[in-house]
Amino acid sequence: MGMGTGVAMFNLFIFILPIIFYLVPVVFIIWFLVKLLKAQQEMNELLRTIVYKMDKKSD
Repeated sequence: MGMGTGVAMFNLFIFILPIIFYLVPVVFIIWFLVKLLKAQQEMNELLRTIVYKMDKKSD
């Protein structure tokens, strides 16, 4: 393992580092939006159940 290999690894790291800095926030935003949408769907289902029970009770 010579000096050239270390420089090559460093250059590869310098090349990959900006890609990681751009990719990680995008992945985090997508994950957050998926979680938010699932939570909203659960909330809507709960509210739909509550409305159904209230309608049923008032009849």
